[in-house]
Amino acid sequence: MPFINIKVLKGTLSNEKKADMIKRVSETVAEIETSPHPKDNLMPHTWCVIEEVDFENWGIGGNQVTAEMLQAIVAGNT
Repeated sequence: MPFINIKVLKGTLSNEKKADMIKRVSETVAEIETSPHPKDNLMPHTWCVIEEVDFENWGIGGNQVTAEMLQAIVAGNT
């Protein structure tokens, strides 16, 4: 039974996006794990947790992440 743990920066995803992420990632993991059988048998037993991490607790390349850095990454300006 899979347990999926997703970490994201706090406040960057709406509740709708989190729900979509939980659904789609869980379906993908269940599909991969049960192949060639249908994923439906495993879906009810697939756990997914999204943990939100404060910006000051997240680093990339030895630097704390800022909202501006994240916006630049998302926009493709890095």
